Amino acid sequence: PGLLDFIAIKRAIGCPDNSTILEFIVGLSSEKEQKKARAVLAAHERKAAEMAEPNEAAEETLLYLKRRKLKLGILTRNSLDSVKTALKSFRRVRLEDFSVVITREHDLKLKPHPDGVLAAGRMFGAAPDEMMMVGDYIYDIQAGRKAGALTVFLESAHTAKWPEPPADFTVRRLDELRGIFFDRHKGTKAEGTK
Repeated sequence: PGLLDFIAIKRAIGCPDNSTILEFIVGLSSEKEQKKARAVLAAHERKAAEMAEPNEAAEETLLYLKRRKLKLGILTRNSLDSVKTALKSFRRVRLEDFSVVITREHDLKLKPHPDGVLAAGRMFGAAPDEMMMVGDYIYDIQAGRKAGALTVFLESAHTAKWPEPPADFTVRRLDELRGIFFDRHKGTKAEGTK
């Protein structure tokens, strides 16, 4: 979190402060303008992905969940190229460890719309209420809630907005997911911040 300078991207492409970047680009009047704006965004994303480091306990948590035979997925408004670049900073986790990877290149409505979560569920062969959507931005929680998935908000020093209504759980470290998932799976109430 915090590596993408959204203000600088908006300035570079002429996007108003009250608009979101991807939706602004789609609304540009010509393909030439859209292509130029997408190139600016891609350059910023690549730079951020190259500087990215895994969140605390991310790698260990992903490997733990994979050993438990849980299907893992990535749902992002970013490009596939930036996902692949960011994953290079992991020592033992690779793109192939994820059963589903959905990026903005897919023909789906982007978060906060629930399309990506619902599509992931179909690919997993799971109903939304069998899924857990974890994210560090309000769009993640909005998409998960609209789809009917359990939601977990990853709070960090870069958190500027908290989801409203709140996520089902809020965590500061990804290894807190173990207790949430497995307590819920056993049918007991997991501890967490409502």
